[in-house]
Amino acid sequence: MKETIPQLVAYCQADPLFFEPVWRIPDDDNRFPAGSRPLPAGWRRGESELWVVLLPPDLALPEQGWKIHVSATDADAAAVCDLVAGFCLERGIAVKFLRSRMAVRLMNNKYADRGSSGKLVTLYPVDEEQFAEVLPALAELLRGYTGPYILSDLRYEDSPVYVRYGAFQPMTYTKSDGSLGYAIRTPDGRLVPDQRTPAFTVPEWVTLPEVLRGSYEKHTAGDGEELPYQIERALHFSNGGGVYLARDAASGGYVVLLEARPHAGLDAGGVDAVARLAHERDILERLSGLDCVPRLLGHKVIWEHHFLVEEYIEGKTLLDEVFERYPLATPDPAPETLAAYTRWAIDILAKVDHALMSIHARGVRIADLHPENIIVRPDGRVALIDFEIASDLTDTRPPGLAAAGFAAPKELSGRAADNYVLNCLRQWMFLPISPLQDRDPVKLASLTDVITGHFPLPPGFGARMVRNFEAVRGPLGEDAAARMFAEPDWPAIRDSIAAGITAGATPDRKDRLFPGDPQQFATGGFTVANGAAGVLWALRQAGVPVPEEYVDWLVTAVRRAPDPRPGLLNGLHGVAATLESLGRRDDALDVLDRARKLHDGLEVPGLHGGLAGAGLNLLHFFAITGDEDLRAEAVRIADRLARELGDDGSRVFRPDGRVGLQHGLTGVASYFLRMHDVTGESGYLDLARTALRREIGRGQTLPDGGFCLLDSNRYLLYLGTGSGGLALVLSQYLGRREEPGFADVVGGVRRALRAPFTRHPALLEGRAGTIATLRLMGLPEDRPLVDEHVRRLSWHALSYEGHLAFPGNQLMRLSMDLETGSAGVLAALSVAFDQSASVMPVLDLRTPAFETTERK
Repeated sequence: MKETIPQLVAYCQADPLFFEPVWRIPDDDNRFPAGSRPLPAGWRRGESELWVVLLPPDLALPEQGWKIHVSATDADAAAVCDLVAGFCLERGIAVKFLRSRMAVRLMNNKYADRGSSGKLVTLYPVDEEQFAEVLPALAELLRGYTGPYILSDLRYEDSPVYVRYGAFQPMTYTKSDGSLGYAIRTPDGRLVPDQRTPAFTVPEWVTLPEVLRGSYEKHTAGDGEELPYQIERALHFSNGGGVYLARDAASGGYVVLLEARPHAGLDAGGVDAVARLAHERDILERLSGLDCVPRLLGHKVIWEHHFLVEEYIEGKTLLDEVFERYPLATPDPAPETLAAYTRWAIDILAKVDHALMSIHARGVRIADLHPENIIVRPDGRVALIDFEIASDLTDTRPPGLAAAGFAAPKELSGRAADNYVLNCLRQWMFLPISPLQDRDPVKLASLTDVITGHFPLPPGFGARMVRNFEAVRGPLGEDAAARMFAEPDWPAIRDSIAAGITAGATPDRKDRLFPGDPQQFATGGFTVANGAAGVLWALRQAGVPVPEEYVDWLVTAVRRAPDPRPGLLNGLHGVAATLESLGRRDDALDVLDRARKLHDGLEVPGLHGGLAGAGLNLLHFFAITGDEDLRAEAVRIADRLARELGDDGSRVFRPDGRVGLQHGLTGVASYFLRMHDVTGESGYLDLARTALRREIGRGQTLPDGGFCLLDSNRYLLYLGTGSGGLALVLSQYLGRREEPGFADVVGGVRRALRAPFTRHPALLEGRAGTIATLRLMGLPEDRPLVDEHVRRLSWHALSYEGHLAFPGNQLMRLSMDLETGSAGVLAALSVAFDQSASVMPVLDLRTPAFETTERK
């Protein structure tokens, strides 16, 4: 679940319920005529994602080279596509262009990828001679047009034509985290990253063509004008421009600079960042003198970029303040702690309400009220920031942008719309799991019940919230999904989750069988973590019959995958284990052989997509088949991990590498324990101890007594990426050998798992993982806590086609997969209700206490 919210937004455009690729957007009514124009004899037309591709006859493109990009404004995009398509058809040049106006807005919106935004058309010259001939002719053709600056490229002269050196044909390499990245080939044949960053670069072995010399000199010389501010750090980046903390060169005081790039950062109506910045300037002038908004200090245009200079308001965002203070994220919060937080939150909400009334008194609707746009000053006063989509109170048009979970219904406008969002903020302050309520409005009522059950709120506080919501949405009704967890009935819950999963199945599609995390579109739709294999495995573990049609889909999808990964959770090893569990032994062995052929390029260590996961699956199939070659290969993987573990300069075990069961040393330790069980060699126990001690060193005991692993600046408790998985592997180690300090860490994790709140319901990063972790530890005194966490699944439980379903990544869409969605919840509940002893293929996380409980 590593995608950021802006990255996820792209997968929320095509469907209101599920994550879908952007190319599935319904845009037939605004397709560009260039995509259907007649072609000369022999030319081929095709579509690839959001692009229309035109290829001349008998073309043999090189692997890589200098490619040409054309940029255009939203208004001119259709005309420019037509001009450039005709240009290419006349000259026999391969070309692709965005297929529709909606596609242009998606690729250029505020949260689009800054490295690729602005690209409307791409031309592929066959060599540098054609490149040098085409470039000036194309620039002349497009004289008078303009468009967003393509940050990854070099602009040719003053035209909307840009260039970069990169791959023409798909080539990939495996990144340090096990995912695939775009590649280009060095002269000696190695694949290295194809840099697609928002800055122009040239590979060190490539010579700049002479036709680009003047443009490059102009690019490196700059425009000679500089900001009269010293930028200290970026506070935020978007495709529309950055937000920077800076010092005034004259006074030395802090200011905030808001940057806007022309024709970039489009909203749903095609309005660009510069227009929104000018609008924000007007709004701030209108609000001048209010203590609750930043003072406008100036406006400056440097080169083509516009900057608004605002007062720097010292403090923290409300988002940061709440997450630092939130008592339900700590184990066993005391009544006085809950009361103190309640008083603070109600005080902050009153101040936000007062600020909003002050803004409304000036005739302005803020339209973008959410926790990251509220600053809490050190003295407790609040200020509201970011007025780029603010409007007049009388304006009835819906804003072109909105924050997930804090958007008013489209029929509301003016003061009523802001007040509705303020009510959403009230709910978020006490249960910060927005935008869950966007998935089903009934949650506006049932989550209010959760809040009033946990916090000592003033009389009528919750009832007023619900009345305010119902005044807009009508009666909210009863939360049938949540009700199923009031007194959990395992067979009923199991059957309902399974029915929800199968209701979302699409066996007619090739890219995915079940709705899941966007990662499945990068990994083939068949993996254990985010694809079909994990869902089918979870269904089988829960005792649900798996239709043969689904198993056939999985086999077919793997066979046609052109560039699969070998990993356990993100690739072929996990599929092989799943197929074997489903009774498809021959298919499983075929996939296993295919996975083994990919081991040479495997550099990452963990279970998810690395060496430890591959080794575990080899041992799994050795136990089934008795094939000594599998055992020998598993030993070689263990030997390699052992060498890397002892190498202080290891590329595999970096000090800043990822932590936890999925990607870190916890998973490697689990593999060493399994090697010890298979071989009987005590040296593997020593290696497991080393790995576990290093992992513990990446964690911290918090003031509340809980132990969490630290990843960057986040304390993680999760089963997959935090200390939950670590506690299980530590417990397994202690079942084989005593080790001072390990039991204390396990105790710290158990204490941390008592916290009532978790943002996601997911298996590897959420409450389902908490349930599985506590149950697999098997301690009888934890059973009431397991039951309580099961009941709390009601917070996230939703209905899909009348069946139970759960939200996935950042709660923005439903997911059925194992890592983030319903299948993971099903797997965890299978463990909780003693139906199963595992939550993922080949990985046995049972502790001695769990095994003793099971034997009883």
